[in-house]
Order: sequence, then C-alpha cells, then structure tokens
Amino acid sequence: MSKTVLYAYSKQDLEKIVEYVINKVRKTELISDVSVAPEEDRLTQQEACDLLGVTVQTLIKWKKKELIPYYQVGRSIFFSKKELLNIARNNPKLVSPTRM
Repeated sequence: MSKTVLYAYSKQDLEKIVEYVINKVRKTELISDVSVAPEEDRLTQQEACDLLGVTVQTLIKWKKKELIPYYQVGRSIFFSKKELLNIARNNPKLVSPTRM
C-alpha cells in the first residue's frame, strides 16, 4: 500500500519555486550556448565571480581546493572563461541561478 503525502504551499511559495527552476534552466542554457573568442578568454577574479554567480570568497575557496583552474602572472590571478564554462557545464550545481 502506498502512502500519500500532501503538501500545502501558498501561491507565493509556488511562484518562488517555479521562478527558481526557470532561472536555473536559463543559466544552464546560457552557459551551454556561450562561445569564447581568444581575446575574451582571460577573466579577473571579479569577472569569474560574475560569470559563475558566486562570491569572491567562494571563488577563492574553490581555487585553494583546486576545484577550478587559474593562472598567476606575477601577483595577478586570472581565470580562463572557456575552462570555467566547461566546469560549469559539467557541474551545474556550481552555477548560482539567482545572480543572472
């Protein structure tokens, strides 16, 4: 015998859930459609954060854990847009739909 579980959601709660799912799908579609020209491939730390929709602290944590590749020239740190997009495609949980 199967158990039936009912949930009660307000209209606002359902709208928020649907909006969240739509934003997540849009962000994933945008990432999969992006092509990168070689001259646009180098990103600063802030640009990488904006692309992935994460905070600077999160990006630094990922860098220290070697979850994302980066390049260092002198004291400057850069990220490859192409490599970050590939990582985001392969790990959709890294992408934050709320910062679109």
